Amino acid sequence: MAEFDSIENVAQEIKNKLNSNTNKKSIALLYAFNATWKTRLSNEFNSLNDELDNDEIEEMIDSWDTLMEPKIKVLCYNAFLEDLFRWENVNFVLEFKFHWVIDFIQEQDLENNIKNIYINITNSKIEPNFNYEDESINFPIITTWDDGVIHEENIKVSKSEESILIWSIFYSILEVVIEALNTDKLEDRITNKFDNLEYIVIDDPVSSIDDARIITIADKLFQTIKWSNNKQLNFLLTTHHALFYNVLFNSFRWIGKAEAKKYNYILSKNSNNKLELKWQDDDTPFAYHLLIINRIKEVIDNWDIEKYHFNLFRTLLEKTANFLGYSKSIDCLSWDKKEEFHRVINLYSHWKLSEMENNEPSNEEKELLIETFNWFLENFKYN
Repeated sequence: MAEFDSIENVAQEIKNKLNSNTNKKSIALLYAFNATWKTRLSNEFNSLNDELDNDEIEEMIDSWDTLMEPKIKVLCYNAFLEDLFRWENVNFVLEFKFHWVIDFIQEQDLENNIKNIYINITNSKIEPNFNYEDESINFPIITTWDDGVIHEENIKVSKSEESILIWSIFYSILEVVIEALNTDKLEDRITNKFDNLEYIVIDDPVSSIDDARIITIADKLFQTIKWSNNKQLNFLLTTHHALFYNVLFNSFRWIGKAEAKKYNYILSKNSNNKLELKWQDDDTPFAYHLLIINRIKEVIDNWDIEKYHFNLFRTLLEKTANFLGYSKSIDCLSWDKKEEFHRVINLYSHWKLSEMENNEPSNEEKELLIETFNWFLENFKYN
């Protein structure tokens, strides 16, 4: 385990590992606890795209268009990419002022592929409809059918379906990238816009998505990474979702050491506010519940309990309840302070409210967490 003062130093450590192998592709898979600056980590890689000389910078009109320049070094999916897609709530259309994407979808004829990926993941009969002139996407449904005339109405899809669509767009581009870079001769590639690509960075494409769809996304992503045979291409996958991490972790074990160099990490923050990057061996299964238990034990021992740790414990209760068949996570607790603790963790689950308050719980709340946690360990003996 290594300790770092900043996320920039963590990023440099991972870059050094990924770049240490030149005879095979490198894959880094990282599980990050909350408040460890996971998205900033992906941006540290993405910033390599800004390393252009002055003449090149002056030629750029839209900074995001640099992603498609021949000197692109990083193809990155993260929350900042998702934020470029915005709902226009008057006409129910999803706007994306993302010029290079629009051009590339048309250039490579990717629209049907995007739709197929989206439908395969969502299992929905509603297809996204691309309007390239308006730089928007709408989701039409038939409302009436009068005398052979179809009347349609746009609807606003769920946050989960929106995330899946954005991922479908990125993933369809990713497939083109892998296919191009799998071709050795530059003149034979289907596109040369990624000839200098060094990193593919994917940060949590599964936010707001249910478990069944997370497994589908993880499995397809694994197949695509396995398909890549370009030895200069490095992959960094980061997530806060235990299931997504576990599916990829177990899948990557099927990639032989001769084919790729693999790094499995867990990123956390210790009681000294330092970032800890822990190596996980291929033969060691990822036990999320044990990580939570050890983390809560540590903060209890150091009397360093924050509101965030109540939510960690809540996650542990939810995992336990799901495994044992309880309908509610709080049903795991059957002691006399159950309702009191339930009220506290419900309050601390509303992050937008709790962020406005002092991050440190009261001494009474800390004692409540300690007593409840100890009762839990006594009655649910995790090993």
